[in-house]
Amino acid sequence: MKNKAFIHLCFLVPFVITLLNLQVLVTYLLSTTLAQIIAYVNLGLILLGTVLMLKHKDELSKTSRLWIIFFLMYFVFAIMAGAIHNNPSSILLSTIPFFYVLGFYYYLSVSDHRVLFEKVALMAFAISCFICIYWKSINFDLDKLAGVNIFIIDRASGVYGDANQMALVSIISFVFLYKNFKPENKFLKIIRLILLAVVAYCLFITFSNTGFMVFVISLVMLNYKFFSGIRIIFGIILLPVFYVVLLNLNHITANLNLVGQQRDKINNIVNMLSFNFDKVDDSGRSQLVNELLYYIFKNPLFGNGLDFANSHHAHNTVLGVWADAGIFVLLFFLFMLGKYFLRAISSPPHVRYFVLPVLIALCIFMLSLQSIINQPYLMALFVYLGYLLDFNPKKKSDEVKELEEEVST
Repeated sequence: MKNKAFIHLCFLVPFVITLLNLQVLVTYLLSTTLAQIIAYVNLGLILLGTVLMLKHKDELSKTSRLWIIFFLMYFVFAIMAGAIHNNPSSILLSTIPFFYVLGFYYYLSVSDHRVLFEKVALMAFAISCFICIYWKSINFDLDKLAGVNIFIIDRASGVYGDANQMALVSIISFVFLYKNFKPENKFLKIIRLILLAVVAYCLFITFSNTGFMVFVISLVMLNYKFFSGIRIIFGIILLPVFYVVLLNLNHITANLNLVGQQRDKINNIVNMLSFNFDKVDDSGRSQLVNELLYYIFKNPLFGNGLDFANSHHAHNTVLGVWADAGIFVLLFFLFMLGKYFLRAISSPPHVRYFVLPVLIALCIFMLSLQSIINQPYLMALFVYLGYLLDFNPKKKSDEVKELEEEVST
């Protein structure tokens, strides 16, 4: 029993620490040395837990296993490219996400572990949203700890110091709450609505255009049962009204005290909907992407080396894989994501409409963030999704519906 509890600690403690970005907070508030010790302890716990799980593992996920293959390919090609082009990098730092993938690959093979992980993830994601809202209310930001003088925080960036990263976590938190917290008690149902509203507000204060778009997609998918028959027709009729409202967002929000990037993000929405793409502010990302593309086309087959893309801050995970390890690894990466989508689409509804919103959010944010596949907690989440897709016993309600459909046909 004690050994089982220790195994849980080996995986869940590092997961929560990385999700809440506590190492960075320790760096700013206490010391860099202590933060490095925490990082090594986390890695040590994951490795120790992996060794212990080798004796207790159950059936393993074929979908999650693709990540192990991907990282092995990535390291072989990227290290080789780095040696050829003399682009040195920290191999140990780059392999941390791989060790998390390997560890959670064994840990989550046990169904009871997946249930516990789901609960811990739900709470940790929600806590990150609460911290974000509180910090925004006191006009606090990680950049202030880093010594950057900011008078007014216009976009909430939470524990990650990045508004888009916080927007992604807010969406994942909303999906987890919506699908996995369904109480029977009326009081708890009210609490659930309040929590969903709080998480949605956390997303709103990030002022992430990508986040708003993904949230709408997620909301539609989470409420797929609502969109049927006359409701679909009614929704189509309302689309022009919704479009006109968005076009007039500047007039609607004119009396709101929006500052800096808040107003810029509203302008971006209006410019995109009015097809004034030349006026859309991408925060310099297109220039960074063009710079990275130069190096990609220079060495398209085998890449430029480990973490090459991160050093150029291109804010694009997909292009980052190509820039680091070349076209062959990129093709396998895209094949792997496609496999996830195909498995999700063919899954039962209760799994499909939980996995797809999270998966779509992660993949869309790959186009604006470079920190998707190098974040340990997101890699653990990918492994968890793989297990859901491979081992998804049908709920009784779904079985009853399928039987009713067979009888009716």
